[in-house]
Amino acid sequence: MTKRLFVLFGLMICAGAVAAEPLVDGDVEAGKTRSAQCAACHGPQGNMESAQFPKLAGQGAPYIYEQLKLFKSGERQNAIMAGQAAGLSDEDMKNLAAYYAAQQTRPGAADVSTAPAGAILYHAGDAENGVPACSGCHGPSGLGNEAAKFPRLSGQSPQYIATQLKAYRSGDRSGYRNATIMNGVAENLSDDDIQALASYVAGLGPATGDKKGGGHGALMQHAGGPAGAAAGQAMTGGDAESEASPEEVEASEQQSQDADAAAKQEAGAAAGDEAASTDDGADDKEADAGEDDGAASEANDNAQ
Repeated sequence: MTKRLFVLFGLMICAGAVAAEPLVDGDVEAGKTRSAQCAACHGPQGNMESAQFPKLAGQGAPYIYEQLKLFKSGERQNAIMAGQAAGLSDEDMKNLAAYYAAQQTRPGAADVSTAPAGAILYHAGDAENGVPACSGCHGPSGLGNEAAKFPRLSGQSPQYIATQLKAYRSGDRSGYRNATIMNGVAENLSDDDIQALASYVAGLGPATGDKKGGGHGALMQHAGGPAGAAAGQAMTGGDAESEASPEEVEASEQQSQDADAAAKQEAGAAAGDEAASTDDGADDKEADAGEDDGAASEANDNAQ
């Protein structure tokens, strides 16, 4: 199991070594014009909530550009996207990538019943089952790594994340470098693991930074059902009629804090159990040593 983890981390490091490759140089305005045909599936400005179609708003341009090339070449299989990408020039793909990368992601909402377990997997992994921490490649706040073409996960549709993790696990999504990494990561994820991770990253967001998500991550910025989603939409400047009330925002923030506390408590409890086990072992050894000393002393007294 340890050897397998080393192999996975090796693949991740090799993928990250492409950092010297120049990032995508596309025309945002030209990409906006070309994106009209994409909106039906990916939503206005790339903010679609769907199990089939991902949010593209705020996604790294190198990742979008690479995926479009993979769809066009057939290395990534998808009947809809193969048809859409077939007519795109290399310049079109760069422009689309630049346009969507410049858009603001509408935050999702994490399910507080499953997200705490997802938080532990995302930030700490599961070494016993050969699952590395997602944050190692996708960042502590889920913003990805543009140079290595590791995608942004923060705010992504949980349904879509779950669908893709299952596709990586089954091998349905494979055949290129970063997919090979994800095949290895996902193969030991259970359905419950996938659901927890998908929920967690939907509500994950940077605590500070500009609209494209700069800054440092927090465990969870948006939690709960409709209240969390409404609060996230209000933060991104949604329509006035769909803005959250102060009460909804407050409720969402409280749910987020509760979920964070639960995740930290669970992680702390696991660490405490391990420490307690170590302490108990030390106490047992000390007790055994005391008994041995007592026996030796009694033997000496008898001999005298």
